[in-house]
Amino acid sequence: MLLVFGELYAELTNSGEACLEVELGGPLLRQALAARAAGARTRFLGRVGRDGYGRSIRRIGQHHELEWALQEDGERPTSLWLGGDPPVAYRAADAHLEPPAESFFEGGRVLHAGAWAFGMDPARTTAAEVFREGLHQGLALSLDLRSARWALRADLEEVLRPFLPLAYMKADAEALEALELRPGELFQWANTVLLFAPGKVRRMTLFEEEDLALPAGLHPDEAYGRFLAGASRGREPEAALAAALEGGDGTLRPKEKDA
Repeated sequence: MLLVFGELYAELTNSGEACLEVELGGPLLRQALAARAAGARTRFLGRVGRDGYGRSIRRIGQHHELEWALQEDGERPTSLWLGGDPPVAYRAADAHLEPPAESFFEGGRVLHAGAWAFGMDPARTTAAEVFREGLHQGLALSLDLRSARWALRADLEEVLRPFLPLAYMKADAEALEALELRPGELFQWANTVLLFAPGKVRRMTLFEEEDLALPAGLHPDEAYGRFLAGASRGREPEAALAAALEGGDGTLRPKEKDA
């Protein structure tokens, strides 16, 4: 079983048609939905506001048979990500993620998180507690390295140090540039790194590197979610990635239009 926890937000971008395009949930939910679509039982721990965006995010998960451990915040709204140059994040409900019940870990094999949860307290303390418990229970730890959420590389290294090397990590060139990381340093962070670039993904381990084509229409988040689905069912990373890259349909991107 795949366990996922971290950021949930509504992403708003100007479509250029006098309306806003809203993508609900964010990258981490997209990965979880892809894992569920690939057949993996998937449970998601997150926090949303008691508002329309929060209710819509819940419905999306239910529609795709995601197992929610969803917290509702009666004081804060669902977080927002406003697309632009530069983009702006308004952290609200998900920045106050609380520790889950012990039942959240039941049946888990892989525990995957988004970097946002480790960025600021109180969610940062909760994220460290969840990773610590996952490690105690023998789960394989995974992280989506999203650099834009971090002010300093030292902050990220400090909070993750007790858990390194992780089992799996998703990264891209933007993350490496922002954190001033060289590809060769990633082996200190995870045993298997999937480094995404336009049209391809590089599987990196301490002993080998392999470049594979990313099928047209397959979003990196969807590819990584499929990879985690295979890992959560006991597949070796190489086999899990090969299965994840078979085809690509781009169907798991729930959007709405706001006039």
